[in-house]
Amino acid sequence: MPDRLTIINFLLFQLGWFVCVLSGAAQLNSPAVIFTAAFLIIHFRFYSWKQTDYKLVLAAILIGVVLDSSWSAWSLMAYQAQTIEPIAPWWIWCLWINFALTLNHSMSWLLKRRLLAGVFSAIASPISYYAGSRMGALDWIQPEILIVVLAISWGLAIPLLLTLAIYWRHQESGKQHAVV
Repeated sequence: MPDRLTIINFLLFQLGWFVCVLSGAAQLNSPAVIFTAAFLIIHFRFYSWKQTDYKLVLAAILIGVVLDSSWSAWSLMAYQAQTIEPIAPWWIWCLWINFALTLNHSMSWLLKRRLLAGVFSAIASPISYYAGSRMGALDWIQPEILIVVLAISWGLAIPLLLTLAIYWRHQESGKQHAVV
């Protein structure tokens, strides 16, 4: 049974998804940024694997913003609240940050199941982006191509982030147990 912090992590991520997508739909970035800042503060106050999570947040921003900005640049989708085209809007950055905060916690069960994570991600990502489009946060310009690109990109990106989590956790646990 998951502990209380795992459940809170999961619930904060789910709430964050809605806050970010609704922010995009309202053509605002500030609600997503405020929520994500609060999530970060709570997370780094109460959760373990702080060094690993810092690195995962940075890696997720890099990977996620490159991917999401590429889809905009290639005219596969258009985002609401996009301040500098084709760079993904802030609410997308926030989604990636919030997602990164789950990898060592509510989604840690996937750390040893990276292939399964890739398959789940390949299926779930187009569904998630479709839900965001139905809520008005983005527009699918070339849906047939976008579905394939989303599935492949997420199917590779999430196992990569999980591999980085394992590597950085190993480094962090070695530092915690090192003899000084």
